[in-house]
Amino acid sequence: MMRNIKTLCMMLVCLTATVGYAQEVLVENGKIIIDASAIPHTREKKARATDGTNIARGTNTATNISSVVSDDKVYYKFELSRERFTGFWLFAVNRCRNLTDDGGGWRLPTYKEAALIYILWPELTKAGLTDVAGGTGTDAGGDGTTLPYVTYDDNGTIQRVDKRRTGNYYRCIRDLD
Repeated sequence: MMRNIKTLCMMLVCLTATVGYAQEVLVENGKIIIDASAIPHTREKKARATDGTNIARGTNTATNISSVVSDDKVYYKFELSRERFTGFWLFAVNRCRNLTDDGGGWRLPTYKEAALIYILWPELTKAGLTDVAGGTGTDAGGDGTTLPYVTYDDNGTIQRVDKRRTGNYYRCIRDLD
C-alpha cells in the first residue's frame, strides 16, 4: 500500500513538473524523439552497461546505467526505439546495449526518463509508437533487497517491480547530440 502511495506521489510530482515545461515529442526523419531540454537535464551521455546482476545492485557510479548517480537527471534529447520486448532486466540492459539499429548507441532509460516517457506516452503514440511504453534499467530508489525498477504493464500502468521478474516490457532509447 505504501509503495503504491509513493509511486502515485512520484507520478503527481512528475505531472506537476511537466505541465509547466515544454518537453517536446518530435519526429525527425522517421525517428521519434523526446526533447527534455526544458527540464533539469544533463548533456553528459548516460552509461549503457551495468556491473549489477538480476539479484544484486551494481556500483553507484555514472558508468553504471542502474545507479542512482546515472538517474540524477534525464538526458536532454533522446530517441525511442520502435521495438519493444520482454525479459529479465539484465537481458534488457544487454539487448539495448547490443542493438545496432542506425549505428547503435542504445540503452535502457533511467527511472526519471521512463517516468517522462510514460507521462508523454499519449504524444508518443500520436507520433507513431505502438504497444506499451517500455521499462527502465535503474535501481534508483530501491532498497537493495527488492531491487525495484520501473516497468509498464499491458494497460500502460507504471509499476515498480522486482527486476528478476519476467514478462516486463522494455523499450530502448538512444542519447542524441
